[in-house]
Amino acid sequence: MPFDPELDNAPRLLARAARAAGSRPDLTQGGGGNVSIKLGAERMLVKASGVQLKDVTPAGGYALVNYGNIRRRIASGPGGENEFSEFICAQALPVKGVKPARPSVETGFHALLNTVVIHTHSVYANILNMSAEGHALGREMFPGAEFIPYKSPGPQLCSAINDRARASGPQVFFLANHGLAAAHAGTEGALELNERVNETIRRGLSLPPYPGVKPSAGLSAHNAGRLAHYGENFILENILSPDQALYCGPAALGGRGEMGAVNEVLTALFYILDCIRALNFTPRFLTGPEVAYFDTMKSGRYSGR
Repeated sequence: MPFDPELDNAPRLLARAARAAGSRPDLTQGGGGNVSIKLGAERMLVKASGVQLKDVTPAGGYALVNYGNIRRRIASGPGGENEFSEFICAQALPVKGVKPARPSVETGFHALLNTVVIHTHSVYANILNMSAEGHALGREMFPGAEFIPYKSPGPQLCSAINDRARASGPQVFFLANHGLAAAHAGTEGALELNERVNETIRRGLSLPPYPGVKPSAGLSAHNAGRLAHYGENFILENILSPDQALYCGPAALGGRGEMGAVNEVLTALFYILDCIRALNFTPRFLTGPEVAYFDTMKSGRYSGR
């Protein structure tokens, strides 16, 4: 019998977490980030591929999957990128009154953690994730957290998280060149944990206020100024994250494309670069093979998240 969202509070809790995380461009940019909530031992709601967090509602924007099967698959070896992505899509279950949606490849690591998982591309966490010195400092600030070296989104990242995941208890993961994941038994607990981590970094590093991201038909004035400072070639040749590779190509830097998302991602990128330099840290850019692997992913746009 299909899951009926009218008879369960989980879709409303998922939408609450998604809107809270997705309404702040310092935490999520473009289609980045993901949230999930588990329903018992086998089923899980997770943001659908290609949907922005702020657009998730109790009536849609999410997929229902058998996370038990996904967890068992990862434990036994997830397989290659395409194979694993197809397996996750095959775990989608029907939801009454909701259009079928494709779960993303990031569904994999959500399956491994506690009941509610909030995954963001927090600029504060990513100052630590995207600098050579960041994880060592992060271990001092958050001795109970897990710090994962860069792994390509998909089976590589799932296997790395699986080695350290707990199915119960609060847990925080710093994902190099990627983002932050906070897991908790409840929605409010996960939101509070996520906020506490970000605020601790912001205050601990005395970070400047995050600049506003205003709608613009082309590059925002802020981003145009920072791009002139760093240089277009520098941004194209030095990749800090999959989001940068996805959104910040030559056309986007010229003001053409999905400029709402482009400006969000560029504002985050310049904030992170500016803060890393102000702190006298060293940016940790993705290597050539890491970028090349991302380009060959079947999902292409890394739109799942």
